[in-house]
Parts: sequence; C-alpha cells; structure tokens
Amino acid sequence: MNKIYALSLGAVAVFAVSCADLETQPEGEVIGDQFTESVKRDNALLEGVAKSAFFNIGKEYNVFGISQGRADDFGYPADCLSDGTNAGDIVGVNSGYNWFSAAANYNDRNVNYANPYERWAMYYNQIKCCNDLLNNIPEATTPELKAYQALGKALRAFDYFQLVQRYALTYAGHAKDPAVPMYLSDNDKTEGLTTARQTVEFVYNFIEKELDEAATNLEGFSRPDKSVMNQAVVYGLKARVSLVKQDWAKAAEYAQKAIDLAAQEGIAPASIDEVSQVGNMFISNDEPNWMWGLSFGPTNIETDGEYETWVSQISSLASYSYTTETGCFRAINSHLWNTIADSDVRKGWWVDGDCKSPLIEGLLWSNSGETAPLGVGCGNLFDFIPYTNVKFGVYQGQFGTTQTCGDFPMMRVEEMYLILAEAQGRQDEARGAATLEQFVKTYRDPAYSYAEKPTADFIDEVWRQRRIELWGEGFAMNDILRLKKPMVRYQGTDDPIISR
Repeated sequence: MNKIYALSLGAVAVFAVSCADLETQPEGEVIGDQFTESVKRDNALLEGVAKSAFFNIGKEYNVFGISQGRADDFGYPADCLSDGTNAGDIVGVNSGYNWFSAAANYNDRNVNYANPYERWAMYYNQIKCCNDLLNNIPEATTPELKAYQALGKALRAFDYFQLVQRYALTYAGHAKDPAVPMYLSDNDKTEGLTTARQTVEFVYNFIEKELDEAATNLEGFSRPDKSVMNQAVVYGLKARVSLVKQDWAKAAEYAQKAIDLAAQEGIAPASIDEVSQVGNMFISNDEPNWMWGLSFGPTNIETDGEYETWVSQISSLASYSYTTETGCFRAINSHLWNTIADSDVRKGWWVDGDCKSPLIEGLLWSNSGETAPLGVGCGNLFDFIPYTNVKFGVYQGQFGTTQTCGDFPMMRVEEMYLILAEAQGRQDEARGAATLEQFVKTYRDPAYSYAEKPTADFIDEVWRQRRIELWGEGFAMNDILRLKKPMVRYQGTDDPIISR
C-alpha cells in the first residue's frame, strides 16, 4: 500500500517507500482528493509532507530497503562518498569491509553493480515524491501554496542537476548530447516530452526554469528549519548550475545573491575557531554557516541499523561504525594534504602521516570501559590510519558514542564564496583572486597570500581550495569533469593498491 502517513496531529508527514498513489486508511493517512482538501485547511500538513520529501534522500536503506541491509545505501551522503572516492580525494583502505571499493577502482561504472544503481535510483525516487507532491497540491492560489509548490520544483531541479552531472557529459561542448530521462508531474507536462533520454541542454533548461520559478515563489517564505530549502538555497543552486554552464556573470550574480540572503538569516562563513572544534563541526544544521542540510537524528536510525549510516562510513569519531570498528577510515589524498599550509586551520581536519593533528591534541575517546587519546585504539576502536579525517563530527560531540547519527551539509555559505571567486576570476582574474584571498585569509589561513599560491594559475588555485574546503561534500568528481582536470591517485600518495 502506497501512502503518506500523517503523524503528530497532522503536523508531520512521512512519505512511504514509493510515495505513489494516495489513499485514506484507518491509521490516519491523508491521500488524493482528501489530501488536497486537507492542505487547504491546514498548511502544517503540507509543511510536514514537504519536510518528509527532503528527508527522503538521506534515509537509511534508501534504495534496496532494510531487508538487504546494505551499508552503502544511505542516500545522498553515500553519493558524496562515492564522488570523492572516484576523484581520489577520499582514500579508503583495501579491506573486505570497505563498501565503497567499487568507487575506488571504478567498478561503479559497471551496470551490474549496486553502487551506480543506488546513486541513480535515489534521485528518481525523490523525483517521484516531488511529482506526487506537485500532483496533489491544489491550484497555487495563496503565497503558502505557491511556496510549497516551489519547494517541490526546487528539490526536483536539484535531483535532475545531480543526475545530469553524474550520468551525462558536462554542459560545455556537449549541450546536444544525450543526458537522462525525465519524469514530470501531471500538472506540468512539457510539450513533446517523453521518458527517453533528453539532451543535456533540455535538462539544464528545465532545471533553470524550475529554479527561476522557485526563487520567485519563495520570496518571503519562512522555512521550518534548515532541512528545507528557502530562497537563499535556490539562488545557491542557480549559482551551481550557472558555474557548470560557464555562465560566469550569472554564477557570480547568483552566488552573491545567495550570500546576501543567507546573511539575513545570520548565516556567514564559520570562523577559524569554529572550524577547529573537532567533534562539533560538520554535524548539525544548527551550525551558523550551513544554508541547507539533511536532518538525521537518533530516531531516524533503524533498529540495529547503526552501521548503515553516513556517520558509520565517513566520520572517524563514533563507535558502532565501519570506520572505527573495522579500521575502514576515510582519509585525504596525501598529495592534496601536502599542499595545505601549516598556518591553514583546515590542515588539522586530517591527521598527518604520524596520525597527529593539532586539533585533536588532548582529546580522549572511550569504548568498552577503556579510554585513550583520540585516534589511539581502545576497546573495539581501531587506531587512526595516516591522513584520517576528523572533519566530520559526531553526535553531541561525544567521542566514541554509539549514536551514529548526525545532520549532513547539503550547502554551506563557504561554497558560495568559492563560486563567486571563480566566476569573478573567469571574467577578471585580479578581482577573483582578491575575493579568494580575502575569504581564505579571513576564515581559514591568516597567512594566506594568493601571490604565493602553490598552484600554477587561478583556476588551479580555486580548484585546490574547493577540494580542501568541500572535501567529502560531493563536489570532487564533478569538478574534475567540468574543469577537465587530471587526478593523482598513486605517485606520492596514500592510495591503496585497489585504486592505483
């Protein structure tokens, strides 16, 4: 039975697995025409449905379901981990416990593997949820209904943007090449559209149209929390799309607009001190630099599902994790790490070759009645490996906790500054370089000088800064493709033999 469940007095709703036909059931589900009539009376119900649509892409057992128990099936963060592993910026270990080895040796390009299917199906599943939502919203005659319709369109645009980057050639030079199939709601069919693969240009045009409409209709919208998009996030998505399309003027305009709108919410780049707090950073929607994040708390962990979460596979700080209890830590490519200046706070987001970082000095973790310095094995916890990340935090900052939950960043304002710098520099290198230098000096490395950069040119330096700042957040492989850059996965790096 395909349903929407209305919970907590109708204020919170959760989509069922397929988010398909809506019916009324004794348990209190609100479906079809009754759903349409209900949202006319109670926008809180619509808010709950919208929130559940956003949650859908970050839940456990996302595609194959709980019966399969796959530890790589945790939605968008799993796609981000695969992306960074493809690019070589995330380094795993050669182990039977490494669920992402297929991304390391490019077996995820094999149609028979689960990894590429998960990364494909989760977006189309969420598109189905968006289409069902849009089908059942009555004619958008009020600002509230227009706003929730805009959220459905914006989230669907995000999904298609991810798909077209992952499963088609990049926009520049390939606009007429085939991209991905498109499925729309009954209310917004495009003339001539079929479910066959559309061209790259068609998909991007559709994405831009959706985001333009969403930006307009989210004017003045007050979201319930950061797990739901708002106008600032939509402008951030427009900046991302324009960057890929090489529309530099629009990319700069939209990035600045996103920065300005985010500032109205009190969102600004995290300070050097704030990104020095190992355990308490990159883990919560409450962080003041997050524009949008997946919400994933203790109640979202399935029974006996502690090992199948993103924290279990990416963070290095909790027990009941593949990282700490099998030694499958996620490390940075040492070639990239070596380009980070000692004065840059981000160098401490990973331990060095001797498994030390100034950011973890004096910190302890505990397990099975034992306590040790953070990163030194105790109880069931393994020693860190060289270049292990301590970037991603842990629930409530409790090292060794069994709670493998935490929010995941979908968009941070720092990304907007990097888009702004690149887009400006593509038009006027001096201006872009000044923006980049100001950002890095103010928020990451007081000693930074663009003139003394370790890279050959402006684009390489922006790319390096993106690789460092956004490590693990899902941009690495897409950047390689759009910039047509090489990757270093062996010579002088810590890559294991499976990814050389």
